[in-house]
This record gives sequence, structure tokens and C-alpha cells, in this order.
Amino acid sequence: MNRPLLRQAVRFGLVGAACVLLQLALYALLRTRLPPLTANFAALLVCTVVNTEANRRFTFAADRGSAARTQAQGLLVFAAYYLLTSGALLLLRAVVAAPSRRLELAVLVVSSAVGTVGRFVVLRLWVFRHRVLAAEDAVFPAEKEASQ
Repeated sequence: MNRPLLRQAVRFGLVGAACVLLQLALYALLRTRLPPLTANFAALLVCTVVNTEANRRFTFAADRGSAARTQAQGLLVFAAYYLLTSGALLLLRAVVAAPSRRLELAVLVVSSAVGTVGRFVVLRLWVFRHRVLAAEDAVFPAEKEASQ
């Protein structure tokens, strides 16, 4: 594994762990008054904005000028992530008639972990592609010259 990828994966993991904790706390709070999918939507929406900005600054060190575009792309990634986590909650409801809040949270943790891997790949290869390529070119300039 190359150094930029490893560094990005570690930083992404740290940001993600903090955001999952925030997501679970928001979900648990919102779930006291809202149905599961609505609570999940609201918690994920807040966390997506926080997560995208944290990854833009900390993980991928993108410039300030890209914030609006990055957030727009992050919201598209959010849609897929929401479908995954909500699908997991719907599947839980289909299997267990009245799941406990603890079981709902466990399902969100597992589906969020799967979604996080996909999110890293999409952010790295689409949203922050130019930043990732620049970082790799700085580390591996001889490889780039040899391939030309």
C-alpha cells in the first residue's frame, strides 16, 4: 500500500469513527420522536455535511475553493449511503416485527461500515480525484515519467 493511500485511509477512518458516533447519537435522540427512516435520514444528512467537510480538509487536504462542489458531490454519495442504511433498517423490520433500539443501532453500525468502505472509494476516485492524483504524483514522480 502506498503512503498517500495509507495516510488517507487512516485519516478517513478517524473522521468516519467520529461521524458514526455522531450519527448514532443523533439517531438515538431523534428516534425518540421520529420513525426509523426519518430519524436515519436526518442523522445521516447532518453527518454527511460534517463528514464531507472534515474529509475535504483533513483526509484529502483539498483547497478552500472546492467546498461547494465537494458538498454537492457528497450529497450524491449521501443518497447511496442513505439507501443502503435505510434498506438495512427496512430489512430488519421485515425480519423482526418490533426490533429494539439497540438492534436498530447494531444494524446501522454494520450497514454504515459497509457504506463507509464504498464512501472512501467514491470520495477518493471521484470527489477528490484530482487531489489524490497530485499527492501520488508528488510521491511517485519517476513512475509517472516512466509511464509516459
